[in-house]
Amino acid sequence: MITFLSILYLLSGLLYFYTNKSGYSLLRFMLKQKNINIFLSVEIIFLILCSYIVFTVQPLNWIIAVLMFLHAIGIVWVISSPNNFYLMIQESIELDSGLMENTVVLTFIGYAALTMFSRMIY
Repeated sequence: MITFLSILYLLSGLLYFYTNKSGYSLLRFMLKQKNINIFLSVEIIFLILCSYIVFTVQPLNWIIAVLMFLHAIGIVWVISSPNNFYLMIQESIELDSGLMENTVVLTFIGYAALTMFSRMIY
């Protein structure tokens, strides 16, 4: 299951990278306020997978637990204060869209590497 989560993170990062380089940004599409349900659905999928790993694999996998909490914080932030979240996103896009895209891609690839690293530790 850890390998599946790692591959899912890697594929997500590569998909964001490919769509950005091909002229259509899946990330900007998902981060529009009218597409909040799509964004939350993706975050919930990652939260469920991380939660499943944390609660079923012994000993406790701290790296996956941190990723689970990051996804949970993101979901709570979007649900509790969507205007604040989307204002921050809009400011990031206006500042430098390419930098935001590259940061998200590198973050997802980093999550994939951390997930695989956690598999080697435990």
